[in-house]
Amino acid sequence: MMIKVLIDKSDLSLITDDLESSSLDITNHDDGSITLLVDDTSLEVLESILRKVTISRQAFIFETSDGWVKLFIREIIYIESFGVEIIVHTTKRGKIYIKQPLYQLEGLLQSYQIIRIAKSFLVNLEKILYIRPKLNAKLELELVNGLKIDVSRSYVKPFKDALGIGG
Repeated sequence: MMIKVLIDKSDLSLITDDLESSSLDITNHDDGSITLLVDDTSLEVLESILRKVTISRQAFIFETSDGWVKLFIREIIYIESFGVEIIVHTTKRGKIYIKQPLYQLEGLLQSYQIIRIAKSFLVNLEKILYIRPKLNAKLELELVNGLKIDVSRSYVKPFKDALGIGG
């Protein structure tokens, strides 16, 4: 059985690694989109690609002091709690202050690969460039915006489990 999938050019940056590490039959089109020809042996790769595209297109509406803001999952780098303020750090719009508690955001966003890494931080797993071990059993994350933040000791195991790296 063969499956033919057309991927929009706006989604290509999300799946570049999947395409490079797979043996999928890829056809490039003049408009920048691609077609993937997938057989039974490549269904896991297709599932991973579709999950990433679906998650990136997911949007949520959050209340701010000025009204409501629509944010796509792909825009969120990390979320921090600073006292009573909740700050969403985004790729395109900088900092956005929202009015929803961090624990509620954690529950809402964990199925979209945004997980808690410390008492005051949630991070989008797709926005991590490097993970480095630190002293005291902590981990340091380097994010796409160049910022480095720590995974606190109590969150290291759940963080590694979420990435599937165990240990």
